Amino acid sequence: MIESDSGPQYLFGENAIHNPLPNLEIKNPWSSDGIVEDWETATRVWEYAITSRLTGAKPTDPAKNGLNEPSNGDMDVEMEALDDAEKPLADSPLLMTEPGWSSSKAREKYIEIAMEDWGTPAFYLGKTGVLAA
Repeated sequence: MIESDSGPQYLFGENAIHNPLPNLEIKNPWSSDGIVEDWETATRVWEYAITSRLTGAKPTDPAKNGLNEPSNGDMDVEMEALDDAEKPLADSPLLMTEPGWSSSKAREKYIEIAMEDWGTPAFYLGKTGVLAA
């Protein structure tokens, strides 16, 4: 995260920490025992992983991609407005893991983020130790 006059700016990816930038702060949203301490940063890391690493590009409706715009004005194509808040997991169920000692409040927050923010139709939260066995 880089602090600037316009607010925090987040950098993600393999080489984001190798760029020598002023005011660069490297954050780990998890504590040493795996409990989320900074929900905003953790959510952004998960969203980056989901949208750039786990899900591919979604096919778009040809009426919305700009390729079918009339060139001579003979055709009128009505284009629907795109949703400002597209849900990245609207078509995908999600499995997340949590430490065995995670609180019920943290579980509620995981479910809230997955269902409300990402729009996942199905969600399972499993204990890390159980899934590793």
